[in-house]
Amino acid sequence: MTTDFELTKEQEAMFQPGCFVVLHPDSKHQDAGRVGKIVSRKGSEMLVEFFSDELIGKSEFSLIPLGHWAPVPDFFVEEYEPRAKKRGWRVTERGMKMFRDLGWGYTAATEGKA
Repeated sequence: MTTDFELTKEQEAMFQPGCFVVLHPDSKHQDAGRVGKIVSRKGSEMLVEFFSDELIGKSEFSLIPLGHWAPVPDFFVEEYEPRAKKRGWRVTERGMKMFRDLGWGYTAATEGKA
């Protein structure tokens, strides 16, 4: 199911390949609250990478439509390794303080703890 909607020029810039997004924390998806990096986008369809695992040679992606994601400023995001050779992204401590202060939703996955 795809729902097309209009984004402003500023919003459009936040949903381009290379930008970071977070899956809505109230989503029923197992990765709710997880930070990912947009790999490609066509309309409201986005391919978002959650993890890259060099040890076993695979990556984890999501094809959830744009309306389920929120942009995350890249200065709030850091790369981390949940285990050797597995790379993901999480919101930094400073970024989490802003998330809390602004009342933005998050999960343990947002902080890289799940």
